[in-house]
Amino acid sequence: MSWYQLLDMLKQNQQEFEYFANEPPQACPLCGEPLVPGPPSAAATLFCRFDGWQFPRDWVRPER
Repeated sequence: MSWYQLLDMLKQNQQEFEYFANEPPQACPLCGEPLVPGPPSAAATLFCRFDGWQFPRDWVRPER
């Protein structure tokens, strides 16, 4: 393994982190259940049926 390969892996890791940190979550971070869309009146709201977690209200962007 060379230093260039290591730097390339670190760069790829950063790109993947940025992608997943900027996308809405697919599952509840508290219980792991899939998030479902809210009613049409609450546009772009995802919520967990089991514990009441909501995106974007309760979502905290992961920090590096």
